[in-house]
Amino acid sequence: MRFTHVSGKRRVFAKLRAVKQISRAELARECALTRPAVSAIVDELIADGLVRELGPGRSTGGKPPIMLEFIPAARYAIGINLGGDGCIEGVLCDLSCRVLFAESIAYENDFENILQVTGKVIKLLKHQVPENNIAGVGVAVSGIVDENGAVMYSTLDVVGKPLLSRLHELAGIPVRLERRPNAAALAEALFGAGSGSERLVYLTSGVGVGAGFVVAGEIFSGSHGCAGEVGGLHLPDGRILEEAARPREVMREYIEKCREEVDFDTFLQRYIAGEKKAVELVNANAELLAYAASTAANLFDPDAVVLGGDVLEFGDSYFEAFKKAFAVGSVASILNKEPKILRSTFGRRGVAVGGAQIILDSLVV
Repeated sequence: MRFTHVSGKRRVFAKLRAVKQISRAELARECALTRPAVSAIVDELIADGLVRELGPGRSTGGKPPIMLEFIPAARYAIGINLGGDGCIEGVLCDLSCRVLFAESIAYENDFENILQVTGKVIKLLKHQVPENNIAGVGVAVSGIVDENGAVMYSTLDVVGKPLLSRLHELAGIPVRLERRPNAAALAEALFGAGSGSERLVYLTSGVGVGAGFVVAGEIFSGSHGCAGEVGGLHLPDGRILEEAARPREVMREYIEKCREEVDFDTFLQRYIAGEKKAVELVNANAELLAYAASTAANLFDPDAVVLGGDVLEFGDSYFEAFKKAFAVGSVASILNKEPKILRSTFGRRGVAVGGAQIILDSLVV
């Protein structure tokens, strides 16, 4: 999805999705549209089965308004998280962003296997509701995706491969591809921590490090789909952010320093318990991600920054360290115009949920 002027119909659609019940007069006021324009848009949405009239609402002194109700079950979409963590996760969402069903299947990094497993996840989810009500499949893939749905860069075996067309054949319904951070950012902007934000930056750290930008409810991808690739930032010590800031890299450093083999859960518990070495390393990681977030914020000037990904497992202390380090590097914070710093509502599931929202949010243009 590319940043464009938000049409009146999209504004009405977005407001209805957010509030569920509202009158035409309130829609006109909230969306800055004339009542005749709103009535025409509402009539179209009713004809499409997305909205229905409920009947008279409460009067405020005149004729009671006719209340409108959004119908979340009018359409569904499947969201797929195609990342580098060994599993393909899929969710089935309705128009209110509610996850009705979820599936997760392990895969191998081979193009045909990726197709086979993704197709199986889609098939399992498609059978949960009438297929005619499923608007499509949004696949959030690890890497860079251009405006035509081609994967230009990825650690997965999908670069230069006909991923979009093959998935469309397997699914039998429309399919769209998007960067994973962009999908997660959209979910947070529409229904998550950043709901109501006009300019949102979403930052994630897990297998990789990336950012997604949302402006006025739409993903901003840049000219070539590369916006948000903060993982390539060079740090002052010469390291690349993506290689230095991954949670598993922090654990590896801990193992080297302690000369003791531990799993991630043990490392996490030691950090939460306040062990000095663990705290030093994890807080240093928070500073690295805050450096990326403040760099993106200085360029983008958002009103909200949402932190997601595996680092959320480190809990409140990590989040406070991240906020403190962000304020040091953010120009807006120095000017007392700092954006809201928020934690992801959807967590790890946000990528798959965002994939579904890419489809559902594009029902109205």
